[in-house]
Amino acid sequence: MSSSELLDFLDLVLRLCIFLMALMISSLLVRIDADVIRSRIYVSFRKLKGAFVLLTVGFMFYLAEIFIDLSGPVASASGNDLLTGVLSITFQALVLFFLYHLYVAIRVPDRRIL
Repeated sequence: MSSSELLDFLDLVLRLCIFLMALMISSLLVRIDADVIRSRIYVSFRKLKGAFVLLTVGFMFYLAEIFIDLSGPVASASGNDLLTGVLSITFQALVLFFLYHLYVAIRVPDRRIL
C-alpha cells in the first residue's frame, strides 16, 4: 500500500468517524434539554477548552494546506501532495478529537456514578 493510498484510506475513515460523531451529538441535542446540556458543558469546560485550542492548531494546518495547494504546479512537482495529505489528516483527527470531547461532555452520565 503506497502512502497516497494509505492517506486516502485514513481520510475516508476519519470522515466517517466525524459523520458518526456528529450524528450522535445531534441525537443528544434533540433528546436533552438545553439547560441540562449547558450545565454539563460547564462542568467539562476545561477539557473542552483544551480540545478547542488543539482544534485551533488544526485550523492553522487547514489554512496551510490551501496555501501549499495554491503555490501551483511547482509545489506539486516537488512532492507536496504527501504534506497536504498529512495536514488534512491531522486537521480531521483534531476535529474528531474535539467532537469526541463534546460528546463526552453532553452525554448522559453513567448510572453507577450517580
